[in-house]
Amino acid sequence: MKKRKRDPRVLKKVANRIVKASYDFLERDRRAREIAEEFDLDESDVLLLMDALDEVRSKFPGKSDSWYVRAVLRVLSGVKRVRKDHWIVPGSHVLGDYYPYYNVILGSDGKYVCDCHVHAYGYVRKSRICTHIAAVMVYRRVKVQLKLL
Repeated sequence: MKKRKRDPRVLKKVANRIVKASYDFLERDRRAREIAEEFDLDESDVLLLMDALDEVRSKFPGKSDSWYVRAVLRVLSGVKRVRKDHWIVPGSHVLGDYYPYYNVILGSDGKYVCDCHVHAYGYVRKSRICTHIAAVMVYRRVKVQLKLL
């Protein structure tokens, strides 16, 4: 995926469009092409995000569209892999984050832990799976599809 700095409001628009377009299986390629052209993205990157999003959606079917939008927005903002089991997810004032970044760790038990769980109201995010973790899940699926992980 291309790395470039974008306005958070534009990224939020992109994330919204990707989440909504991912429901449209019959027009998926056309919708991905439109999003790519409108926001100057690679069409293949948009399709990869849509596919990864579908996988995460199948794992968490009861989540709202806004939860998925937040996860995709976080991926677009630049998840960084630190180690095999450790990622850094940038914080975003647009999403109400107080910290510049969040650490997500994959435990030996296969469960993700985010350091947002130890901040204010962390018990709520932990019980509902925070979008920092969701972003890492989407990011990892994109990387697997690219065969980079």
